[in-house]
Order: sequence, then C-alpha cells, then structure tokens
Amino acid sequence: MRSKKVDLLNGPVTSSIVRLAMPIMAGSFLSLAYTLTDMFWVGRLGSQAVAAVGTGGLLMWVSDGILSIMRIGGQVHCGQAYGRGKIEEVRCFGRESLRLGFLAAFLLFLAYFLAADPIISIFNFNEIGTARDSIVYLRAISFGLFATYGSRILSALLTTVGNSKSPFLANGIGLIVNMVLDPLLIITFNLGVFGAGVATVIAQVVILLILLVVAKKDDIFHSLKLFSEPIAWSNVKDILRIGLPAGAQSLIRSIVTIVISRMVVRFGDLSVAVQRFGSQVESISWLTADGFGAAVSAFVAQNFGAGQGKRMKKGYFSASLIVFIICIFTTAILYFFAADITALFMNEPDAIAGGKSYLQILSASQILMGLEIITIAAFSALGQTRFTAVVSAIFISARIPLGAWLSGTSLGVDGIWWSLTISTNVVAVVFIIAFLRYMRRLERERVIDFS
Repeated sequence: MRSKKVDLLNGPVTSSIVRLAMPIMAGSFLSLAYTLTDMFWVGRLGSQAVAAVGTGGLLMWVSDGILSIMRIGGQVHCGQAYGRGKIEEVRCFGRESLRLGFLAAFLLFLAYFLAADPIISIFNFNEIGTARDSIVYLRAISFGLFATYGSRILSALLTTVGNSKSPFLANGIGLIVNMVLDPLLIITFNLGVFGAGVATVIAQVVILLILLVVAKKDDIFHSLKLFSEPIAWSNVKDILRIGLPAGAQSLIRSIVTIVISRMVVRFGDLSVAVQRFGSQVESISWLTADGFGAAVSAFVAQNFGAGQGKRMKKGYFSASLIVFIICIFTTAILYFFAADITALFMNEPDAIAGGKSYLQILSASQILMGLEIITIAAFSALGQTRFTAVVSAIFISARIPLGAWLSGTSLGVDGIWWSLTISTNVVAVVFIIAFLRYMRRLERERVIDFS
C-alpha cells in the first residue's frame, strides 16, 4: 500500500499537493454526481419530489457537521503525529475517531428515524405531499448513516497519510452502484423518493466495505482493533478539543441554512426546489476547493508536525493559486450557462428562470469561497479550529437578518441569494487576512522556522 501514498514531507510542493488533491477532488465530484443522479431521476417526478430529496440532503448536511467533529479532530492529530513519525499515535487517533463516529451515527439515526415528522415540520412546507416525501426520504437515508460516517472518516484518515486514491476508487464504484439502482428503484419499481434513498444507502455500504478492505491492507491502519483495545480517553479529549469547534461551525452553518430555507418557503415550494438544486450545482466550486482543502490540511499538518515551516507556507500559497484559477472558470460557467444547466434537471419554465437567477447571483462568490476553504483547512491543520468557528458563526448568522431585509425589497427571493454571496465574500477576506497575520505571528514567536 505504500506505493499509493504521496510523500508530503519531501519533494516538489505543488506536485505533491496536486497528486494528493486530484483523487480527493474527483471523489468530491463523485459525491456531487450521487446527488445529481438522484436529482435527475427524481426530477422526473416533479419539483415537489426534488424539494423533498433536497430537504433530506440538507438534513444530511447537518449530520456532516456532527461528522466533522471526528473527521477533522482525527485528521489533524493523525497528520501531525505522522509528521513526527509517531505511527502508533496515528493508529490510536484513527481508532478513537472511528469509535466516536459510529456512536454519533447511531444516535443520529435514532433521531432522524424516530423524529422524522417533527423534524420535517420545521420547514413548514406549503404542500402536504412535499412534507410526506421528505419524511419518507429522511427515514430511508438515515439507515446509511453508519456507512457514511465510517467511510468518510476512513477516507480522511487514509488521505492524511497520503493515500487519496483508494477513497476515490471506492467512491467511483459506489457511484456506479448508485447510477444503476436509481432508475431501477425510482422509475422501474416506482418507489419514488424512497427508491432514491435506498439506492444511496446501498452505495454507501459498498463504499464502506471497500475502504475496510483497504484499511486492512494498509501498513498503518491494518490493526485498528476497534473492539479489543481499551478506550484512550486522552486521545478522545484531544479529538474533541480540535473537532468540536469545527463541528459547531458546520452545525451553525446547517442551522442557518435551515432557517433560510424557511424564509425561502414563503416564496413557494418551487423556490425551495430551486434552492436545493442550485446549491448542488453551485457546489462545483466548493467541492473543487474542498478537495484541495483536504490536501492542504494533510500537507500543513504533516509539515507542521515535522517542523518544516517554509514548506508548509509554500504549500498554502500554491494551493490557493490553483484554486483561484479553477474558480475563475467555474464562475464563468455558472454565470453564462446558468439556464442551460438548470434545464437539464428541471422542466418547469419558472423553475428554469429561478435556477438561472440563483446560479448567476452565487457565481459572484465562487472565487473568494474557494480561497476561504483553503484558508480554513490550513487554520484547522494548525489546530486553530476555535477561531475559525467563531468567525464563521458570526458571518454565517448574519445571513438571516441580511436575507430577511433584502428579500423584503423588490429583489424578492433573489435577495436571499444575495445575502449568501455577500456574507461569503466578506468572511473570506477576513479569514485570508487573519491567516497571513497568524503566519507572521508564528514566525515572530519562533514557533516554527520559515527560513
């Protein structure tokens, strides 16, 4: 398994980051392809079904916030321990991350399955059918939480030690399974949104099984001993110390998004469908940046642990430049081809017009959003998750009053989309300035040598 790993501590900086990031980025697009495949087939059932599946996806985003506690906490500590050459420490942090992840998945499964009705009622849908389909879809995909948490944490751990190819291949196989099952279950067997949920769950189980086989053959994670080793409470505390602020940041983002969704409902369920669809398409940029962000997190964590400040700094700037260039292209695509992209997934003329407006407005935030993701990843790798959580919470929460005010003007629902773009651009600038100042502070206090 060593041949699959990218050496982040030695050799050319940019090529190392790109080699690690490309499979991650491709894997992120495979995740997007899962959702768009669902949207494509569910879209044949109408905007009501699209809104239902999108709402379930939004609630899974809430679960991602909880997942990030274990994923980021484990990833940062594993990366820094790997940079110090402490392999047993890497293994121990990986083990506790997975244990915490499976426990969280079980508790969230109980919440989503048993309390689906009151959870969906939060969105206050205008159509009873939309609420009913949302409940069905949420209960279906809740069964996949164990597999989702396990596969995402394993992917993060493998990536941290330089192996991003195996998670990509596993996700590729999962996508194929999903693409085969979606039309079969949704259309052929007429299971509707329930079929979309079942297809997603099966695909996630397949991914987890593949990654478990990969981990079993890995030179570091081959003996995690999840059920035999005693709990290392000190490691659990370290994971939570780093992970909880990151998880809180993601959860706050999810909660704000839910509140904004309630604001969107005032403009009709069609606007809800536009938001759900548009956010998936717009994720082209942030999934790209997220791939490089994961690579930067591993790169910075390892080199910080190894005391290689100059290499760490160069890695951040190299990744930022690449993401900047990529996001210029995605901005152009979202702006100039907004209507054409929307028409691929939605049939109603009003939905196409709404989707076009959403994508064009959000295109104005793609470049700075990409740079924000890279910067937060670097901050997190240095253990500064509390700072990023506080700053993100402030600016993300500002979307609510800003969206309420702008949507009350002649902009209507477009005012809500503008609140997303404005807040994203402002917080990105704040993070970039703060990170540059933090790097100078590390150099001034001689925490790490940048020469």
